[in-house]
Amino acid sequence: MNFFDYPVDKELACGHFSFAHICFIIVCLALIIVGICLSIKHVKNMNKFLLIIGILTLMFEIAKIIWGTIVGRYELFVEYLPLWFCSLFVPASILASITRGKVQKLALNFMFYGGIFGGLFYLFFPTTSLYKYPTFHFLSFHSMFYHTVMIYTGLVIMIKGLVKPTIKDFLPYFIFTTAFCIIAYIMNEIYDTNFMFLHSQSNNDMLKLLKQLTGEIYPIALTVIQNAGTFFLSYGFFKGCLLLKDRITK
Repeated sequence: MNFFDYPVDKELACGHFSFAHICFIIVCLALIIVGICLSIKHVKNMNKFLLIIGILTLMFEIAKIIWGTIVGRYELFVEYLPLWFCSLFVPASILASITRGKVQKLALNFMFYGGIFGGLFYLFFPTTSLYKYPTFHFLSFHSMFYHTVMIYTGLVIMIKGLVKPTIKDFLPYFIFTTAFCIIAYIMNEIYDTNFMFLHSQSNNDMLKLLKQLTGEIYPIALTVIQNAGTFFLSYGFFKGCLLLKDRITK
């Protein structure tokens, strides 16, 4: 099988928590740790860092679009839109690198609150890649390393103090992410797509369980859990890091 093949035989899929998936997780987490250690020591100009991340994530997205166009994966023009939760990291990283003030703060907040646990969730539940594609496939490598960049960036901007998490960030963050969920829901209704997984639960076991528990209000439940959950997990993680730092320094 070719690295860029599409469609692929689902029987060849890497699978969830298979040996290859666990190896992917280990490699990605190792890259994050090494990247953070190097960034703490060597990254001095955070504006340049944000610009590099913005360009890198844009290249990820362009590469996926080029691949999808060549192999005929996209049947509708709307499928080119970055209307997935983690895809919002692309415009957020670009805005964080080229804007200042409130717009930059909103972008940085999404990169922190949405990036760390949004990326972690995908590493462990890679619905759009390893569930469907073989280990040595373009989309498998693309998706796992893209989400690795999300986690790494979210942690670096926290460590470097670019974000100062506060509970007051919740409302702007929730409104921002929910607005895109509403757009995704409308697109799903019009074009029968599945942006943000609001239309169906795909192959994700966690989403299947949520669908069983919530029934008709599944899109609303997923929107609230996804947007509020990533915020409070990230905020709690930040507070936990502060407590740990205080204990170590005492």
